[in-house]
Amino acid sequence: MLFIDVMLRWNKKFKVLRCSICLIGWLGLLLFGLSYWRAETTSLRNSHVLARQEAAAGSRWVSDGSSSSDKPRLKKLRQLCNPPDRIHAASEGRLTNTAYDLVGIIVNVRHGDRGPMIPVRNLSHINCSHRSYMSNAYKNFVGAVMNASRSSDFTVFAGSFVKYPILPSLYHCSVAHLTPQGVVQHVKLGKVLKDIYINSLSLLSHPWEVDDVVIHSTKFRRTYQSALAFLYGFLPKFDVSQLRMTEGRGVSFCSNNCRCDRVAALDEKHDLERKLFRKSHPGVMELLEKLSAIVKEGPGAADITNPLVMRDALMVYACHGYKLPCVGGVCVHAEDVSSIISYEEWERRQKKSRAKHKASKLKIYGLLKDIAQTMDTMMRDGKPKFVLYSGHDKTLNYLLDSLSLPAYQLPNYASRIIFEVYKNVSSKPPGEMYRSSFFFRIIYNGKDITKFLPFCSVKTVSHYTSPNGFQNAITLCPITSFDNFLRASNYFAEFNATNFRSACSLSKSSTGKGSSKRRQ
Repeated sequence: MLFIDVMLRWNKKFKVLRCSICLIGWLGLLLFGLSYWRAETTSLRNSHVLARQEAAAGSRWVSDGSSSSDKPRLKKLRQLCNPPDRIHAASEGRLTNTAYDLVGIIVNVRHGDRGPMIPVRNLSHINCSHRSYMSNAYKNFVGAVMNASRSSDFTVFAGSFVKYPILPSLYHCSVAHLTPQGVVQHVKLGKVLKDIYINSLSLLSHPWEVDDVVIHSTKFRRTYQSALAFLYGFLPKFDVSQLRMTEGRGVSFCSNNCRCDRVAALDEKHDLERKLFRKSHPGVMELLEKLSAIVKEGPGAADITNPLVMRDALMVYACHGYKLPCVGGVCVHAEDVSSIISYEEWERRQKKSRAKHKASKLKIYGLLKDIAQTMDTMMRDGKPKFVLYSGHDKTLNYLLDSLSLPAYQLPNYASRIIFEVYKNVSSKPPGEMYRSSFFFRIIYNGKDITKFLPFCSVKTVSHYTSPNGFQNAITLCPITSFDNFLRASNYFAEFNATNFRSACSLSKSSTGKGSSKRRQ
């Protein structure tokens, strides 16, 4: 009995000890959680302070050490970043002639602000957030997208993109990836166009039918995330159950017209033309050599010898207010940045390259055919009402170049080319002649460029007064003119071909070698 009493007393003591150990453990976990939360909160607060400091530093490098003659160039540099507060509507949807009804729109956009295409010095130190990133408007966007991603409909909506992250990194700039500023740009662009096409012109209501809205994106994370941001800003309601995202082939949405042997030969010829331009400007090459040593990630990285690549590398500093890099006391200056951009734009203004134009026509043919087919269904069925192509600067460049439209600057981040399709409701042609009552406009970043289409006899149907007080004409192009332009015998005439396959052939007859022998 004595032994049992002793064991009971020890058991009670161990029970108290076990309770004490459990209590201490729980207190330890609670203290650890509180310290982690405090560290995260402090880190977030410091990140906002850092963002404000770097923005201030950015404004300093833009202004310090710059001559008064250089300020217009620096102003253009800031414009090239296309910050969200510069995104506004202009001539979109301005047609006030009641004889014409808007049938649908086809919107081609470049993705938003991204990190550079190659690693650059101090990239991990650059804060790629945006001052509106923590605003209520942005929080609402994040909440809507996060909620949508948890729904059972999201997998069907996202399709092949379902494994991609729906949001970019919160602060860090990553090579070739979208930034928070890029998200804000497309939310703003979507809202700007929503005010026109949905709130004013009632293009879409909610709920809409699934085939009223068609969305295409190239297979890159930055174009997918840009499309999400744009759709959130544009649609009456961000309802993924009514949406489908489809993956486009290549950066040009080439569809079934992708493989083309001749394109590589034309690109090579155009590259040679650009190299000859640079060779005649040794000052530019010397500047590139100087900047390359400073901008590239480190001594072992490849030299940056292309002005376009250098421009892209420098934009990440300019667009996010981060100080330009220095190595060994040698720094990149604001005038160096503007010089590279000025040269690149000068090069684009030189005699139009036939090689570049012909390559663009072959690259973009698939997308132009898809646009024409979409116009057909809009005319015949009244839908889709809205089509989005989320692409790249190359996508927009190929479109402009193939249509022989002027484009001396690279398309900025979140640039847009919009095809507006209209029907003349006062005209009722019989039977198959119905196509003659349909017209279209092309608007590039708010400017009506329809009148520059060489294959169109444009028709002025309305005018509007711009904010600066100027009268602007609204012009329309018959869709039948677009049909004639895309007719294979016309489109491929300069290739001495009657279809895409023969235009892409590198046979002697198609390259011109055989024809030159016959002329001899």
